[in-house]
Amino acid sequence: MNSSSPDILTLILVSLVPGLLWVAFFYRQDKYEPEPKYLVIRSFTYGAIAVLPAIIVELPFREVTQAGPQNLLRLALVTILVVGVAEESFKLLAVRLAAYENHAFNEVMDGIVYSVSSGLGFAALENLLYASAFGATVGLVRAFVTCLAHASFSGISGYYLGKAKLCPEAAVTLVARGLGIAIVLHGLYDFLIIGRIVPAWSAIFLVAAVYRYLASKVVKAQESSPFRE
Repeated sequence: MNSSSPDILTLILVSLVPGLLWVAFFYRQDKYEPEPKYLVIRSFTYGAIAVLPAIIVELPFREVTQAGPQNLLRLALVTILVVGVAEESFKLLAVRLAAYENHAFNEVMDGIVYSVSSGLGFAALENLLYASAFGATVGLVRAFVTCLAHASFSGISGYYLGKAKLCPEAAVTLVARGLGIAIVLHGLYDFLIIGRIVPAWSAIFLVAAVYRYLASKVVKAQESSPFRE
């Protein structure tokens, strides 16, 4: 019993700490009116919970993703229309339930912060499951690359969620646009890696490209902040 405790602790730390570090990084980007920390933590927690329904949706299609490049058309359909749709939708729903209606959600940047936190909570639990199955080393690699990937996908949809909060008459269109972009980017990322279209190490560059796109949205959100002096 005692000998297994350090292993469990290691897995938790490997899965959780990188995600929390990324949360802190993105939280600092909200420099004009930082969000209440309890809402950020709630979004992170709800994002972690979102892993459970995502697993249920994806489970019947696990055979396709495990087969990798054997049937690329089926893989593309599953990674975009099942994995991308399920994971990005549930992560965004987590933000909707955790923070959207709160009065503190009052600028576009808030949508990014809460959505990134949700995505990182999702990534943390997902990485814990992978680390439990394949070991701490796999978990550590995923913790840095996958955390930023989930944060970036969610942050993009969060940017449009923030715009939707401030523009209710166009909310449906804005949310659909952001969610659609996140779904396609997430699905294509998974397809390229799982289908071995590109080497596994190139995931770093793919994630960096998506993050750069999110970073451009962060700049726009900061520039449009009503709390900017």
